[in-house]
Amino acid sequence: MPASELALITCFQTWVEAARRHVGRLGSAEGEKYLADLRAELARPLGGREPRAPEDPVRCGLHDLRTRVAPVWRRRLDTALMDRLRSRSGPAVPRVPNPIDHLATGRDTGPGPWAAELVAFGLRVGLSAEVAESPGFRALRNAFCDVVLLLGREEARPELPDDVVVLQRHSGHSREGARSALDELLARRAHRFAELTGPELPAVLAECRDPAQRDQLLRYSHGLQDWVAGLLAVRPEAAVVPATSPGPGRTAKRVRLPELFMPFDTRRHPRLETARSRVRSWAREQGLLGSRSGHSFEAADFPLLAALTGPEVDEDELALTAEWQAWLWRADDDLVAAVARRREPGLPRALHGLLRAEPASAGTSGERALADLWRRSTAELTARQQRELRVRLAELVERRVAELRGSPPHDPLELLASRRRSCGAEFTAARLRHRHAGGLPAELFRTAPLRALAETFAEISALHHDLFRFRAGEAVPEVVSAVADFLGCDPQQAVSLTADLCTARLRRFESLARPGAAADFGLGPGDRACLERYVRALQEWAAGELRWLATTGRYAAAEDRPRRIRRSLGRSHERSLRRAPS
Repeated sequence: MPASELALITCFQTWVEAARRHVGRLGSAEGEKYLADLRAELARPLGGREPRAPEDPVRCGLHDLRTRVAPVWRRRLDTALMDRLRSRSGPAVPRVPNPIDHLATGRDTGPGPWAAELVAFGLRVGLSAEVAESPGFRALRNAFCDVVLLLGREEARPELPDDVVVLQRHSGHSREGARSALDELLARRAHRFAELTGPELPAVLAECRDPAQRDQLLRYSHGLQDWVAGLLAVRPEAAVVPATSPGPGRTAKRVRLPELFMPFDTRRHPRLETARSRVRSWAREQGLLGSRSGHSFEAADFPLLAALTGPEVDEDELALTAEWQAWLWRADDDLVAAVARRREPGLPRALHGLLRAEPASAGTSGERALADLWRRSTAELTARQQRELRVRLAELVERRVAELRGSPPHDPLELLASRRRSCGAEFTAARLRHRHAGGLPAELFRTAPLRALAETFAEISALHHDLFRFRAGEAVPEVVSAVADFLGCDPQQAVSLTADLCTARLRRFESLARPGAAADFGLGPGDRACLERYVRALQEWAAGELRWLATTGRYAAAEDRPRRIRRSLGRSHERSLRRAPS
């Protein structure tokens, strides 16, 4: 890297530290306003004028640095710097974050992404969007961001809570014990970074089809290595100890699920028994029930799920919802079995016909059931809505196959982003949106608040499913085992941390779906009512699905299933879930 670029990068780092110290000296409200002004200044094109407050050295320094960056790179650095200065205030309820969410914030607005952008700037590396979104590159960048965050944990960072406090709060360690646990986590993440920039680098480079991009990625990985080496050189007391054995992974030991937080209520549809009879007959006609799967089908009680998540829909929609869930259950089991036997799953072929809007006459029971559901579900949908459902189904299958074929240990944040799609929740959210707010413009649901609402809803569903799946001991990728491997904690701690991840997302969902939020979009009374019905449908689904998971045998261990079947068939489901703590 040329000396001039090193000098400019050093100046940028010096400016960031000076800006943080200056904001720290201001009061909370004044500091927030000052950061907002700096971000607004970065969002404006650079002019020839001096800053409006020439007596402010922070503003003057920022103006000087921006003038020294070539225009082709200025926009990228401005965007990265805005992220670095992003305030942590927002819709979420203030709380000490879960360690996994703490790392997620560090990957988003912490020192790691800013350092990675400075490396790219210094080396003049411009990676394509295809390379930047590849799994290997994301794993490399995430490991780098984690190492940079954990190496700098002794620094005062007003935008991020103290790493030791985070682990101490959620693990029950003493402060010294939390420091030791963080050292082990740093060792594991540094070891993973060394693997990705060493033995596994050829596999990462192989994801680049363009030789020029491969060369740039190679230079970039070396630059990231140099940055980490530089951090260790200036902070020798933070030297990385050799990594210990990985986390405990899955164990046969039974774990206890904590009382799960659920702020929403739902009730049961009065026509549940009718739906049970209809769905059982449909599943038998389609050939979804074999000698062994029939018991699992009865234990799962998908009509109960539909009745708890749609208490006011008509009988046809009630049965259709249950039948979609039964098909998703059978599709997931078929995918797990096919990948376990190293066979190519047949389901993508049926989906290929849907993607081309030409559903072929299906041969297997799953394909026949899909064709029937598709015909009945899309008769009144627009072409755009049909296209969205096709894409959601294709993503569901592709992500699930990738999860099953991937090799552990999994990054819990990457796995959660995948499970958001593969668990079927994004498909469900799309169907709910079409049912309750299908007449609203599609652009409305691409706005940041509504996109965050749908993504948060999907993550809540994925985490709930994975908690019950882990307790049942199913040997498939899920977030709880990934948390245990990633943090090196025991299974019960991993369950508690995963439940806290879910609580954090439910709090975020509450804030995004606050009463009157629909008024923020400037809609008329009719459109606002449609949006509010959609939000209420998401709330009812989240509450009903959790109640269904806690009641039925969908993920119950074998010895629990008879008891849970009796409970699901004979109880009125008055069990209440924990309310928001005061």
